[in-house]
Amino acid sequence: MSDALCSRRQKQVVLSGTAPSSESVDLDCVIDDILSRLPAKSLLRFRCVCKAWRALISDPYFIRKHLSCINTKISTSYSLLTRSEIFRSAEYEAILKCLSHDDPLPSRRLDFPVLDRLVCISNILIVGSCNGLICLILDFVTEESFTFMLWNPCTGEYQVLPQPPVHASRGCFFGFGYDSTTDDYKVIVGSSIYEFVVVFMLKKGSWRKLERLNRYFVVNWFGCLVNEALHWVLPQEEDGRLIASRIVSFDLREEKFRDIPFPYPPDANDWQGLIPDVGILCNCLTLEFQTMYGGVGSNIRIWVMKDYGVKESWTEVINIPSEDLDEDELCTSIACISENGEILMQLGVMGAFPMALYNPREKTCRIVMHNHDSVDSTAPYIETLVSPLTGSTGASV
Repeated sequence: MSDALCSRRQKQVVLSGTAPSSESVDLDCVIDDILSRLPAKSLLRFRCVCKAWRALISDPYFIRKHLSCINTKISTSYSLLTRSEIFRSAEYEAILKCLSHDDPLPSRRLDFPVLDRLVCISNILIVGSCNGLICLILDFVTEESFTFMLWNPCTGEYQVLPQPPVHASRGCFFGFGYDSTTDDYKVIVGSSIYEFVVVFMLKKGSWRKLERLNRYFVVNWFGCLVNEALHWVLPQEEDGRLIASRIVSFDLREEKFRDIPFPYPPDANDWQGLIPDVGILCNCLTLEFQTMYGGVGSNIRIWVMKDYGVKESWTEVINIPSEDLDEDELCTSIACISENGEILMQLGVMGAFPMALYNPREKTCRIVMHNHDSVDSTAPYIETLVSPLTGSTGASV
């Protein structure tokens, strides 16, 4: 039986049952289909079953098929990457269990690659994640230029990218995503001060400089990836003040900037102390507003664009009154929302960044990852076989 399973020759089996006629099926197709629906960690173990399975699981077509299966159930298959002094990962099922019980958020330590040079993990910045790949900046604190790395925490593969052809460590914005038209992964670096944008393409393994920015604008550091476009909040000057008025997006396919309107026109009189930011929930673009009141706390409102690009589809889904949070608590990101409406979010509390759970019915907020386990940054990701080297599996750098 094992020889039959391991054979890559086209074999036919006859399934006989109560029906009067027999039905022939391709056994290889059945095996491929079953394996493509399994978790990536299981497939990594199954590569040891036989040479045929190893070849199948390493095949680029199978990797794309497995990714497609994972993306159809993204709401139940992602993990939460956290970074403090080490990298850790919490799986979605474990997060759900935490939300339904009064337990700390469980997580496991990830083995970060051993590089040729010494890298302090606490200085690493998470640019973003896409299809199981994590984009990191290794040396933002200590260098005047940037060293990027693509890493798949599931397979352990990584690649340190060549230095971008620019030298500007301040006033820069970043992004990472996938372009389906070219089947390629791209890293974006731009500067609002020096007015440039450069793009790294994984397939070519090189950077390319785009046209100079035709306008001066300042956006927050990391772009949020939705619908194969990166998004930042774009402030503009009004009455001598910078106010956030719209979202700017960078289309990874056309490599052009576009504007996305806010849910409602901003009123300069209402924007004092307002902190807007973009995010993603259930594969939809979100806009988060936090209104800071001195000594009282933060009022948090989350809007979701249910139909991408359609202003009228903006819908408010979260409204956390300032009195429900302590005066020193600031929400830095929303990780997920459970089926019963509880919200897992990262807080900024007196220099620490613990994970907390907010219950809108009981109007309570409790820490689920305590101060000694607090994290500096997070990113949701899915466990896949996608390689940061060539788009398929291969030996690590």
